[in-house]
Amino acid sequence: MFLQPLSPGEEWLGVVIAIPEPWVSELTQARLSFGDKLGASVPAHITLMPPLAISSDEREEVIRHLRSVAQKHRPFRLTLQGAGSFQPESPVVFAHVAEGASECAMLAEDIRSGPLDHQLRFPYHPHATLAQGVNEDALTRAFEYGQSIHASWLVPGFRLDRVDASGTYSSLALFDLESVM
Repeated sequence: MFLQPLSPGEEWLGVVIAIPEPWVSELTQARLSFGDKLGASVPAHITLMPPLAISSDEREEVIRHLRSVAQKHRPFRLTLQGAGSFQPESPVVFAHVAEGASECAMLAEDIRSGPLDHQLRFPYHPHATLAQGVNEDALTRAFEYGQSIHASWLVPGFRLDRVDASGTYSSLALFDLESVM
């Protein structure tokens, strides 16, 4: 996981879609079984905004912004099915978002505005990480495991997380998708 350097008074904030049980436990256990140590501190999720260095003084503005974004979107079905990889650019294997990818992309784009306007390091691609930064054998096993994944649920909202120096995520706020347009 890439974390920008922090300046005094900043914290890392990220926005994710939580994966519900039983899949979060299954995917997190799988990640650990492939030797990916981040699985212990980063529960399986779909990233909408990777952790950014944000001034702690701006947190309330960020929360207002995310509340506004949530009100413009409705709940949607998300299905994880199959596996993909970012290799050779990055040693990452992931569960593929087979349904709900366009909704994730629209949500992520709206989030990346206002106080959270930033350039992405890579093009946005919704996914659930199965293994990263592990050896080739573990990546191969993760890819094979990912071929059997099928998880589907209704996404009711998203979450703002703080990321500490060890890379551990902790929830700061939940945002329900509300639009009835």
